[in-house]
Amino acid sequence: MLKRTAHTAIALSLATVAAVTLTAGSTSSAVAADGQRTDSQKVVRTDKGAVRGTVTDAVRTFEGIPYAAPPTGDRRWAPTAPAAGWRGVRDAREPGAACPQTGFVPPVGPYSDIEDCLSLNVTTPRTTSAGPRPVMVYLHGGDHTDGSGAMNGAARLAAQGDVVVVTVNYRLGALGYLAHPDLEKKGRGESGNYGFLDQQAALRWVQRNAAAFGGDPGNVTLFGESGGGHSTCAHLVAPSSAGLFHRVVTQSAPCLGKDGKLDRAHALKQGEQTARAITEKVAGQGKDWRTAGAKDMVNPFGQGPEYAPVYGGKLLPLKPQEAFATGQFNKVPVLQGINHDESRAMVYGQELFKRQQTNDPDAQISEAEYRAGLEAEFGPERAPAIAARYPVSAYDGSPALALAAALTDGTWARHSVETGRALATQVPTYSFEFNDSDTPWYRDHAAYPKPSFEPGAGHLSELPYLFELAEFESVPDGPHRALSDAMIRIWTEFARTGRADWKPTTPTAPNVQSLASGPGGIRPVDFAKDHRYEFWKALGA
Repeated sequence: MLKRTAHTAIALSLATVAAVTLTAGSTSSAVAADGQRTDSQKVVRTDKGAVRGTVTDAVRTFEGIPYAAPPTGDRRWAPTAPAAGWRGVRDAREPGAACPQTGFVPPVGPYSDIEDCLSLNVTTPRTTSAGPRPVMVYLHGGDHTDGSGAMNGAARLAAQGDVVVVTVNYRLGALGYLAHPDLEKKGRGESGNYGFLDQQAALRWVQRNAAAFGGDPGNVTLFGESGGGHSTCAHLVAPSSAGLFHRVVTQSAPCLGKDGKLDRAHALKQGEQTARAITEKVAGQGKDWRTAGAKDMVNPFGQGPEYAPVYGGKLLPLKPQEAFATGQFNKVPVLQGINHDESRAMVYGQELFKRQQTNDPDAQISEAEYRAGLEAEFGPERAPAIAARYPVSAYDGSPALALAAALTDGTWARHSVETGRALATQVPTYSFEFNDSDTPWYRDHAAYPKPSFEPGAGHLSELPYLFELAEFESVPDGPHRALSDAMIRIWTEFARTGRADWKPTTPTAPNVQSLASGPGGIRPVDFAKDHRYEFWKALGA
């Protein structure tokens, strides 16, 4: 799997410098006594009970709201169950626990071993509105193994865009996506996709409760980045997700990429291998894979099994390519795109790992490693042609930049072009490319020193322009902040109307809008030419 192999390098490298962080979430369900006087802006009544949030000058935020029952005990590896109600007013001023994950790379997700994690967060403008606001439901990235909704602060997105933003926790790793024949013998239907079912439950919660927060349940945009974007693609083709959303935005997640091709046969085989590995790990505790603790169920980010939505069953009968080709998908407007230099983030991981292994802070990717990287991703039979098209000499003599360009074009841009074309035959589709330079870096410069090359618009780099992220520097004032404001306007206007203010993609013309700072930074570009689409199409990689 592309993303799995690409992320493994950055995961291995960052792990050696990453400090494990405990989740900031509270597992308490503190409830105020009935009859307590409350500020009407701070308290909202949901279908399960009232919640008290936090009010600032710009927004109201309600965190850690349970949208489903804890997936513990008999509910482990079971379809999502309804949440229980509560009396009084529930404290919703702190996020709930992140779902179990190792915290191997803190910028991707916090450590957690708490399975009672199915909660969501709502951010809504403090000001009143003449009518219901669009709702934007965000699915976090993290390769379906890491991340939490609370990592993505949505105050600016909500206030500037005048929308209601919902961020979601969903089951991850083996607890979220393990497919295994034994689980299907228990009368629970097809196994796997438990995290996907959680996302559906959260979308149904939004349908029932959006109005209480000033949102319009008839205008819901589902959006996500990386793994969350691929989950969004899965909802596009899931028959049972019909009607739960009305627009879609995918960031760094072309629906026709490799993450949209995991089938049940492979997932079941992988699940049996995973179960044996877990049993081996906990055998000394007198347990097996069914009874192991949550911390023994998770793998470090970028390592272990290939977790992703599983296609070929009742829930997801068709893969995206089949669904788009036959018109059997949920036909809503789509805004989709990638970052111009996606794979520079992954190559950075390789370089950082090399620095640590050699104890040389100036170590760089060699030309031999560049060629090995091409062979590992595209196969030894294609690597020579790719090396000829992406010679190191064309990238200021940097093997790292040459490798990143080839990986970006061959494993991201090609699929973005094809995704846009396939969707454009049947639904309004708009394509973008985030291409800002000097993007916000990690706050911890000692742990994450910059690479020997310009990071560019790598994977994750657009997120600080939309969200407040604790692990990343803020977007600075000036041209970069102006781009952030423009992106918030584009995303929220698309949520409001289903349109962007540039030409839509067609089956023959990608019509991609570049998003960059400075004069003329937001403009049409020849995306297919820039990323050598015809070369990759002919190569068949």
